[in-house]
Amino acid sequence: MKRKLVKQGAATMMVSLPSKWIKQNKLDKGDEINLEEKENNLIITTDQLSKAKKEITIKIHNDNQHDIKVILSHAYRRGFDKIILEDVTKEHINVIREATEKLLLGFEITEKSNNRCVIENISEPQEGKYEVMIKKVFLITKEQHKLVIEDFKKNKFNNMKEMEDTKHQQDRLILFCRRLLAKENLEPTILEWELLTFIMHINHSYYYLYKYANENKIKLEKTVFESLDELEKYFDLFEEAYFNKTINSIHKINNIKAKHHFGKSLRLIEKSDNPVIHAYIREIFRLIQIGTSPIMGMILEKKD
Repeated sequence: MKRKLVKQGAATMMVSLPSKWIKQNKLDKGDEINLEEKENNLIITTDQLSKAKKEITIKIHNDNQHDIKVILSHAYRRGFDKIILEDVTKEHINVIREATEKLLLGFEITEKSNNRCVIENISEPQEGKYEVMIKKVFLITKEQHKLVIEDFKKNKFNNMKEMEDTKHQQDRLILFCRRLLAKENLEPTILEWELLTFIMHINHSYYYLYKYANENKIKLEKTVFESLDELEKYFDLFEEAYFNKTINSIHKINNIKAKHHFGKSLRLIEKSDNPVIHAYIREIFRLIQIGTSPIMGMILEKKD
């Protein structure tokens, strides 16, 4: 909807608020509202609105009982504070408990009966922490890469449990970042959401790369270490592009993508003694490169 500005005094401009919104929030003359500036946006909220908790009730049945983890993660990242699951069995509750512990940061089961289970936000980290959390997401990926390099060079894969824990930690953080985007109306939401998806896939690829090497106990050749070193520099450019909003870093990634995607990586897959390992590495190169697309969008939006 559009509203016209009305001049009030020498420098003040005023705008009317929609009557429907005023009635819904039970506002009257003299009540206070909150104004928050976010770039070109002015966000208006009330204390009642900001404190309101979102709640959803979901019935579990034959068609969705195998997707409980997916349902919970979607409800969580969409900003619901209380999730009520009905028609659940003992087996369902075990799945719910595991998903809550591994994926839903700050949530716990607060009610449990024969056919009902309630999960609530009781100790979620304080909102307004998106910038802190996204830095941690990048840091975890870099630490994961260093762990892969160290163990690959030793040809010892003793940190499988740590890799698995890191994967779960990253998934929880990314879900929480998406939740912040939904709850706080951060901009540009769609581009940040897309970026988080790529980082999650990068993290998973590192995990499955390590898992394959561990399970097959293969001896790695020098070309693997060389590719991992180049991959680390590639991710550094990705990180720089996001946090500094430097378009030149994206150009550098795009200028050398052919070397990794369609050149050296493919030749190593064809000729190397470790073709599967190189296929995973090539996939991470690819994910980083296409992951620059939402960053490019953020940079261009800032220039408008």
